[in-house]
Amino acid sequence: MPATRDTAARGKGKLLITAFLLVGLMVGLAACRGFFGQAPIALLTIAPLVDEEVPVEITCDISGSNDPDGTIASYEVDYGDDSTDTGTDVTDVLTHEYTVEGTYNVVLTITDNDGRIAMDTKTVTIGPVMITFASDRSGNYGIYRMQGDGSNEIAVRDTADDEFFPDLVRGTRRKIAYAAEDGTSWNIYSMTVEGTNNTPLTTQTPSNQIQPSWSYDGGKIAYASDETGNWEIYTMTATGATPFKLTTQTPSWAIAPAYSPVNDDLVFVSGVKHNGTATAGGSAIIKRTAAGTFSTLYDSTGNDGDASVAIAGFTPTLALPAGAGISKPAWSPDGTKIAFSTDKDTTAINIYVMNADGSGVEKLEAYVNSLPAVTTTVTAGSITSTDDECCPYWLEDESGLAFARKVGTAVNLYKVSFSDGAVTPLTSTTGNNVTPAARR
Repeated sequence: MPATRDTAARGKGKLLITAFLLVGLMVGLAACRGFFGQAPIALLTIAPLVDEEVPVEITCDISGSNDPDGTIASYEVDYGDDSTDTGTDVTDVLTHEYTVEGTYNVVLTITDNDGRIAMDTKTVTIGPVMITFASDRSGNYGIYRMQGDGSNEIAVRDTADDEFFPDLVRGTRRKIAYAAEDGTSWNIYSMTVEGTNNTPLTTQTPSNQIQPSWSYDGGKIAYASDETGNWEIYTMTATGATPFKLTTQTPSWAIAPAYSPVNDDLVFVSGVKHNGTATAGGSAIIKRTAAGTFSTLYDSTGNDGDASVAIAGFTPTLALPAGAGISKPAWSPDGTKIAFSTDKDTTAINIYVMNADGSGVEKLEAYVNSLPAVTTTVTAGSITSTDDECCPYWLEDESGLAFARKVGTAVNLYKVSFSDGAVTPLTSTTGNNVTPAARR
């Protein structure tokens, strides 16, 4: 019996030793796998940028990342501007918006279930806010571009004929639509922001086509035309096809169309109210919804929406209606506000802001004071003044609003900051600098 018990004890001991060896082997194998296993593969792809002016949204694809001998436990994308995205599923759709110009290193870090990591880096360059405008500094009007702070002015197209009313295609901001005269009539053209690929979109001599405005998706252009002998609003495709008359304001008129940046709603300026009753002189701002309904957004006793300074030396063969000017209403980047010029104050042409439904009309000073980011209270008359201001334009980075101001005999572009209400000049040439491009 004792011998049997010894044999059983030895058997149990061998089993325990075997178990310990197996556990040790498994731990060792796991350690070896962690030491000798393969690292994951990080693969970052950034969709080509079609718009390089802030604000710019990039799209990152990390779905090509994988782990050859395990699974991916987590990822992190560092956008280089103190912003990151993290997660566990590499099929996630990742987007990020840059609001400040600069060159950024976008870094993807992949961690697998063994704790091993892999990285991939791409570089994106984001350009500054740009302003496109018309200037007659060379004698005739031409299309110019400059940075949002007024620096680095360049001529995009400036010929012996007048080029006027520039507007940037939505989304990409890589194409300009504008109006140009040839001594007989005005027509709409398009070109790149570098001035190449200049293409006529209308050829309706002897009538005039002016004030192009791209639709929010870049598929259409609205414009004003006197093709029927009366100024009305039309649309056409981005290539100039299928012209269609949107308004019938006869015996009055309609000019200065401006498409919303978020849908097919359109505002324009008319000499009559929506109900067809003649106003007490001047003009009104009318809204046409994407569904085709009309409403009057603002109508004072003065010129509303297109009030503009009497620009010395600019005498195009436009035959605009009495009281009509070159200024256009301008939508805010998010489509909730509309800025416009009006001479209802009688002492000067000033810029006002209203909601997209026509409510909440207030002078530009009051609007700036209502902004959450404003650090200094703006006093009345510090922005709008006894000088004439027109042609409002919302900067794409939402840092402020640009406009044209006539001081003496010259018209130059200025910027009001939305942080403190400070007004700074952007151009300082003799002659006239006007019609900055609407928000795109």
